[in-house]
Amino acid sequence: MADEFSFELIGIEEMKAELTAIERRFYQNLDRVLNDLADKVILDARRLAGLDSGDLEAALDKDTVKTDLKNMYIDFGVMASPEVAPYAWAQHEGFRRTKKGKVVHFSPGPKTISKGPYKGFMPGKKFLQNAITINEDLVLTKLAEALHFEGGALL
Repeated sequence: MADEFSFELIGIEEMKAELTAIERRFYQNLDRVLNDLADKVILDARRLAGLDSGDLEAALDKDTVKTDLKNMYIDFGVMASPEVAPYAWAQHEGFRRTKKGKVVHFSPGPKTISKGPYKGFMPGKKFLQNAITINEDLVLTKLAEALHFEGGALL
């Protein structure tokens, strides 16, 4: 008499479908969180950007969420206005170099000064970096929350 062993698993397809749905909801939620956080940083960066004609404030925007093999991220800053990018960089750093290599430092003009302080920072130099600093704790909290789902944690 030969020993026989057999078993049957029921519900594997349903389990796969549920796991796929959980994964989809997780990534949709993370996409939403990254977009919301980028919107908040851009809003604060606009409040902190130097003001002359308003081109710099208007040029600040975000891109779409991107995913590669190990990361999910969103780019933000001067996205769609390449003609404003050199100006934005110079304003952010607070200086520019002339064609002859001389460094010209910027001072906030009257329009920028009239914006007044915002969340502990003055508008002008390092506007994007300061907007990120303002939101650093919020970003860490919201991302930690996004990594938890349905009572379980991914980490």
